Amino acid sequence: MRHRLLLRRRTGLLAAVLLVALSGGAIPAAADAGITDDPLVLVTAAVWDGAPVDEIPAGPMVAGGFHIHAHLSIFVDGVQAWLPAGVGVTRPIVLDPARPDPVVTAAAGFYWLHTHDESGVIHAEAPQPHAFTLGQFFDIWGQPLSRHRVGPAQGDVSVLVDGQLFEGDPRSVPITSHATIQLNVGQDVAFQPYLFPSNY
Repeated sequence: MRHRLLLRRRTGLLAAVLLVALSGGAIPAAADAGITDDPLVLVTAAVWDGAPVDEIPAGPMVAGGFHIHAHLSIFVDGVQAWLPAGVGVTRPIVLDPARPDPVVTAAAGFYWLHTHDESGVIHAEAPQPHAFTLGQFFDIWGQPLSRHRVGPAQGDVSVLVDGQLFEGDPRSVPITSHATIQLNVGQDVAFQPYLFPSNY
């Protein structure tokens, strides 16, 4: 079962409302903050206008530059939540019409940390090798991250990286090639490995 926060689509307009179901409150998101009508996908209050976030800029896709992938999974009280497509993607966007789930194929611009789909894969792309952290991704996503909070979900947070317990600040987790990062909020969940596609 997927445990997600609510995202609604208005007719003719991609618009999101972040319902903080886990904390009992509600935070309205800006228009065009999400790109799926699935009622259970984690969303964001951020609207990406290309302004730098944590000194990370947005721009055209970088061909032939630094490009790695990491995977992030989030469990809240034992139930998985899912990353949205289009985190760190500036509008307008182009979605793959052949895919039932939203997959971003083109856009006005991409932050160096972004997602294309709901798989949990974080794309890190830059003109040259660059050190990124999970905290930077969450800042671009527009969600808080700490030892006691992951987005709207609050509770003790444990971090597993490639199956090993990470005891530092969750924000400092490095985003490295093929890193598999798991955040457990509240109830601990055994590490869930991820098989990256062969072209990643």
